[in-house]
Amino acid sequence: MKYAIVKNNVVVNIIEYEAQPSTPPPGFEDGHIAIQADRVSPGWHYANGQFTNPNPPEVIEMPAAKSLTDMILESPTELAKLKAALGI
Repeated sequence: MKYAIVKNNVVVNIIEYEAQPSTPPPGFEDGHIAIQADRVSPGWHYANGQFTNPNPPEVIEMPAAKSLTDMILESPTELAKLKAALGI
């Protein structure tokens, strides 16, 4: 299992252990703890039993797709072309 090595509420390393390591984990100084975590990376924060990414991915809002009718009606030129094509 993967374990996050945490010091001062910040993940400093990720290490795989077969079982829960001691505190501090082997090879680390006092103040380090190992918490089982599969989907974290160094630099993440740990507080109140939860990991959080300090740099979450940016969510880009895409405008809703417009229908062909809406696009034609928004443009007087396109509307005139459509009317001419329909003979109206």
